[in-house]
Amino acid sequence: MKTMVCLGDSLTEGTEIPTGHAWPALVANALDLDVINCGIGGDTTQGMLSRFYPEVVVTKPAFVFIMGGTNDLWWNWEVSTILGNLFSMIVQARHHGMVPVIGLPLPVNITAAQANDFSPPQGGYDRFTKKMKAMVKGLIRHAIESEVTVVDLHHPFLKENRQVLTDLFLPDGLHPNKAGHRTIAKAITSAFRRDLNFP
Repeated sequence: MKTMVCLGDSLTEGTEIPTGHAWPALVANALDLDVINCGIGGDTTQGMLSRFYPEVVVTKPAFVFIMGGTNDLWWNWEVSTILGNLFSMIVQARHHGMVPVIGLPLPVNITAAQANDFSPPQGGYDRFTKKMKAMVKGLIRHAIESEVTVVDLHHPFLKENRQVLTDLFLPDGLHPNKAGHRTIAKAITSAFRRDLNFP
């Protein structure tokens, strides 16, 4: 059985989702993969990059699924820095003989997020949203140029009018609920079957 390490933040870790219901476990069952969940809530792409060797390279998986950047944007980091960190991980993965896969980060249900008492993004929600769009476009562009498989986990959480599908999120507006995790797993499973020749 092949192994995949999932490196990311709380969207990968599975905030408030029971064991076995977060998307990495669902993908493992669907694709008959040994999936290791290395998501850490609150982590940035810089943190992920620092963890890449001990948690990914040492494990020697066949695949590494990389999704991050939301927390970086929350701290108002520059999109170019985020993209640089993510593609540094892709370079390392390929150097060590792994197949890297990039996941586009989820949008945020801003109305729900604003109703909670946690601190808003450092640059405000408008700036956060603009940078999120720029990061998604940048990830797609660089993934195509680098011939990296990219899984769109952003647009499945939006309606045709680009409004967020609120029924896929927890009340905090930031994290997917069980239905959201099923949506993520479905997109990843489809991409692996389409682009990576999985049965």
